[in-house]
Amino acid sequence: MPELENPVESPCFGCGPAHARGLRLRFEQVVGEDGVPEVQSTFVPKPDEVGWPTLFHHGLHFMVLNEVSYWAALTLSGKVWVLAGPATYATDRLPRVGVSHVARARILQQEPDRLRIRATTATSEGKPCGSLEANWRPASRAVVERAKIPLPDYLLADLAP
Repeated sequence: MPELENPVESPCFGCGPAHARGLRLRFEQVVGEDGVPEVQSTFVPKPDEVGWPTLFHHGLHFMVLNEVSYWAALTLSGKVWVLAGPATYATDRLPRVGVSHVARARILQQEPDRLRIRATTATSEGKPCGSLEANWRPASRAVVERAKIPLPDYLLADLAP
C-alpha cells in the first residue's frame, strides 16, 4: 500500500518527516485480517529512546499508539479530529530497542461528534506490546487556523467554525 502523505513542514515530534529529534513515523492504510481498514506504521526503537536498558521508553510507546490512532482517525474518516482523551492504555511488554515493531489502528465507533479508535503495537512476530483506545472529537476551523496547519480543501470544508 502507498505511504500516507505527510507534509515535510509538519512540526510534529511523532510524525514530522524532518523533525531533527523526532520519531519520524510513517503510515500506510492497510486491510486488517478481518477485512476492516486500518492504518499501520512500522517502527524500530533507537538506542537513545530507552527508558529501562534495551526497552523503548514508556512515554514514547504511548506516543506511537497516539500517533497511529490520530492517523487512523484522519485517514479512515476523512475528517480532522482532536484528542478528547484516552479511554484505556495498557502495556503487555515494551518494544525492544533495535527490533522492528508494528503499530496498527482502526475505528471502533464513529458518530458525528465522536470517534473511538483502538491502536495496538506488536513485535514483527505478532506478540502484543500494548494498546490504546482513544476518543476523538471534531476539530474546529479556529483550532486549525491558529495552529497554521496547511490542510487540503476537502478537509477544511467540513470543519465547524
